[in-house]
Amino acid sequence: MEDQKFSFQGVLQKLKEYIGNTRELTILRIVGRVSDIISGIITDGLFIIFSFFVLLFLSISLGFYFGDLFDSNSLGFLTVGSIYILFLLILKICKKRIEKNLINLSIRKFFNKLNESDDSK
Repeated sequence: MEDQKFSFQGVLQKLKEYIGNTRELTILRIVGRVSDIISGIITDGLFIIFSFFVLLFLSISLGFYFGDLFDSNSLGFLTVGSIYILFLLILKICKKRIEKNLINLSIRKFFNKLNESDDSK
């Protein structure tokens, strides 16, 4: 067998490679997590936008339906508006509980994403 001699230059070279590889790995992990966050924000945003349009058109349809029932479109839309005012009052009463649940949900979602990205390594 060949004798392997200790070389400070070899150690320095390996240390430089290790630092470079660690830096690249850190950058790739950051890019992966940022892309996960951005894709989550975009998909959640699209979901909110489409949900808004569904709610809008269903509200218009409900307004016309109530308008046919009451023989007055203005009464139909007033009824739909009253339903939304009722929802707002319920939301105002339950605001603290809803905020607490949303905070817990977002924390759970964040850590699930974090664990998924760690498991895929």
